[in-house]
Amino acid sequence: MKSNRMFGILSILLDKKQVTAKELANYFEVSVRTIHRDLLDLSSAGFPITTQQGIGGGISLLPNFKYNKSVFNKEDMDIILAGIQGLSTIDDSAKIKTLLAKLQFNSNDKILLENDVIIDFSSWNQKNVMADKIKSLRLAIRSHHLITMNYYSSNGFRERTVEPYKLLFKEEGWYLYGYCYYRNDFRVFKINRITCLQVDTKTFLERDGHDAPLLESSFSNETGIEVSVRMDKTLEFLAIDFFGIENIREEGDNLFITFWTKYPDWVINTFAHLGHL
Repeated sequence: MKSNRMFGILSILLDKKQVTAKELANYFEVSVRTIHRDLLDLSSAGFPITTQQGIGGGISLLPNFKYNKSVFNKEDMDIILAGIQGLSTIDDSAKIKTLLAKLQFNSNDKILLENDVIIDFSSWNQKNVMADKIKSLRLAIRSHHLITMNYYSSNGFRERTVEPYKLLFKEEGWYLYGYCYYRNDFRVFKINRITCLQVDTKTFLERDGHDAPLLESSFSNETGIEVSVRMDKTLEFLAIDFFGIENIREEGDNLFITFWTKYPDWVINTFAHLGHL
């Protein structure tokens, strides 16, 4: 809290020629004595803060003081900007728009609009409601509200009540990590399979040990059992999507892919209709 407040004081002094300790105390909702201690710490850190007593006096920085407000170079800013622009494709909230404006328009730099990386989380399907789901889930996570939803699996759908903790993005899909009351355990849910999503009025207390898991691939080069998939060459584009062309062996009109997996049932259900296992 103190470090954030000191950074805030420095930002105000950079923006204004002069301000009083009482004004700073009222702004940060602390005592004048606390402000004076913060100013002393800033001075000790090398910032040239001056005070002038009496009527018309106040606190200021020496007029010749110059401070580089950005610790990021152009390459750093490009990476940060690409990530936030990607998030803006599914979240058009005022907070995201404001953050983009702050990054794109810096008084000390040229406008940062050119970038060699474009991230777009939106769907090709114009009727897709993924963005609405993401907004609702983010709201529930921040406010610690339970959610109810219908979740589709190979056994059809079932209504679930879940404590939402994290949103995860892996390769081409969004996932929700939360505590499922039906399973009485933490689970990862594919958001595309969620329907009838509702944010409940009931809240929950965070559980211990809810760190987001690493999403493991169903394919492996080392562990599990060895599986060989044969696919018709007409499905080559799908094979490349799933495995990458470097893992595909071609024989006549067939494609062969060999890999290891911990989830053979999932592999069978997914690929049986594409060819022969």
